Amino acid sequence: MSASRRVRRTGLVPGGVEYERECLSRVARILVHSGHSPKRLWRDFRDICSNLKEPTHGWDPNRLAYYTDLAHLMAHWHSDPLYLNSKGLPVAVPLRGRGPSLSALVARVFSGEDPASVAESLVHAKGVRRIKGRYLPIQRSLVLSKVGARIHGADAFLGMLRTVDHNLAGKGRRIFQRAALNPSIPASALPAFNAWVEKFGERFLHGADNFLHNREAEEKSGPRVRVGVGVFVYTGPSGSGVRPRRKPPRARGSKKPRRGGG
Repeated sequence: MSASRRVRRTGLVPGGVEYERECLSRVARILVHSGHSPKRLWRDFRDICSNLKEPTHGWDPNRLAYYTDLAHLMAHWHSDPLYLNSKGLPVAVPLRGRGPSLSALVARVFSGEDPASVAESLVHAKGVRRIKGRYLPIQRSLVLSKVGARIHGADAFLGMLRTVDHNLAGKGRRIFQRAALNPSIPASALPAFNAWVEKFGERFLHGADNFLHNREAEEKSGPRVRVGVGVFVYTGPSGSGVRPRRKPPRARGSKKPRRGGG
């Protein structure tokens, strides 16, 4: 499963109905800071939107927080000693009960959500398996449906825009933003590279998730913010004109220089 369809609790979730306006404003600022004309951007965006159809389902910002908080629940399940066995692995719990239960985990993370509905979502996301009336985690990350992956992608997209916009504006301390790019990679190497990134990216994100989770309960007072970190692979257009590096040919008739002598 591609990394874009996996979600952890560290996502940056925008609130309210201003998601689209924030995305557009940050994209516009980034492009203008990079030298693009705002008048031309307005014309281009108008032309682009004129060729798009209206969506069948409207944007619901509440679903964005819901999918992120599902993964937050899984993080609690994998770290709270009450929900771990002697080997540090998560245990199966009932939906409701006096002791550790899925309902108790839901109450920590969600406000007003039905525990049975949350349990169904976790099973559907292949993060939890139901065994004899109990729920057991299969893995820490969740594999989202097509709709869920699209919503989570919107979350990650706005997070990236916020970081790039902040760094280009030059106000305050820069947020970490690095990329490794090679302009001339054989297309046949992409599957192996994607597998490598998924393997080591999962390890890195597990570490970041643990770090944030350990800090979450340190202070009970003061302002709270959502913090996220993402790992993604991107490719550029083909035919960039860059050719593989080759050793420069030796001029015809030239001889290798002699060593030593004098």
